[in-house]
Amino acid sequence: MFNKNNKKKGNINNYSADKFHIQNESIKKKKENKKVNGVEKIVNNNYKNKKNNKKNSNKNINNNFNFTNSNNNNTNNTNKNSNIKNKNKNKNKQKNKNNDFNFIKTIYIIGFIAASAVIIYFAYNKINYYFFNKKIFKLKKIVIKGVKINKKEKLKILKLSGLYYGENLININLKRVTRLVASDRWYKDITVYRKYPDEIFILLKRRKIGAILNDGKLYYLSRAGFVIGKINAEAGYNYPVITGINGNITSKNVSYYLSGINKALIFLKIIKHSYLKGMLAEIHIQKDKGIVVYTNSGEEIKFGNGNIKNKLKTLKMLQYEINRINLKYDGYINLEYRNEAVVKVNNGSRVLPANYRKIIIPPDIWK
Repeated sequence: MFNKNNKKKGNINNYSADKFHIQNESIKKKKENKKVNGVEKIVNNNYKNKKNNKKNSNKNINNNFNFTNSNNNNTNNTNKNSNIKNKNKNKNKQKNKNNDFNFIKTIYIIGFIAASAVIIYFAYNKINYYFFNKKIFKLKKIVIKGVKINKKEKLKILKLSGLYYGENLININLKRVTRLVASDRWYKDITVYRKYPDEIFILLKRRKIGAILNDGKLYYLSRAGFVIGKINAEAGYNYPVITGINGNITSKNVSYYLSGINKALIFLKIIKHSYLKGMLAEIHIQKDKGIVVYTNSGEEIKFGNGNIKNKLKTLKMLQYEINRINLKYDGYINLEYRNEAVVKVNNGSRVLPANYRKIIIPPDIWK
């Protein structure tokens, strides 16, 4: 072993060659170990420093990333805000442009309306002057056409129309003329029209009398049930009179009143092609709406309600038999009963059998 004391004392004689060689090797190994340890420490320190540097770098990277993200967010927000501001600016500019355009447009429209109003005003005055004041279209001819309308009636219609020769054709109110002519109940289907340059045409029809209504006063009735007017000598009296409908029309009896008139008019239409046509003097409507007919010769015939056509056939057959056997009866025939006819004769009433149409009626049936 190496003696430290000897070293300190500097006593070289105490060392042999072998010992010195060994000591040198050991010293070398220690130095190498020291170097290795130093290298390891340095390596470890470098490794630790690298780790620390990596951590720090990662932190820095994260910090930088966060910073960049925040910067990006800030830039995005600033970009968004700037975009919104730009959009708002653009909108405001567009609104201002639109407002300016609308303002200009309204000015043009107002100007156009004002100009057109002025033009219309002057044009109207000109037209009014030439066509109305100067009377270019003067009425010179009034034509009235209708079936069986005589000169006297034409003069009456002319007075009703309110027209006069020389008036302006354009100023004539055709609807007013139609209403004035229609105020006379004798006329229907009235048509009035102009024919330029100077004519007016009035076309109409005269209502035909169907009967005379006696409800306390006498009125003409048209075939459609329209009350024409009071009877007069000019229109005549040779029409069947409808009776049994008396009293003033009120809200309570108006349906009864109208249904009675309608029933009488329907009866007149049915007998239009029968032998009774031209023989009727009166049609009486009973309370139960049954029909009683009085002929010009004074004969009374009761039809009752319903089946008028069948009862007319029965009456025709009955009259044929009465004339065939030359029967004298009191002028009373009752057809109210079904399939039977009651005739009033001098010795009382007789009833025809139900099948009288199929048999020859002997003369002694009336005795």
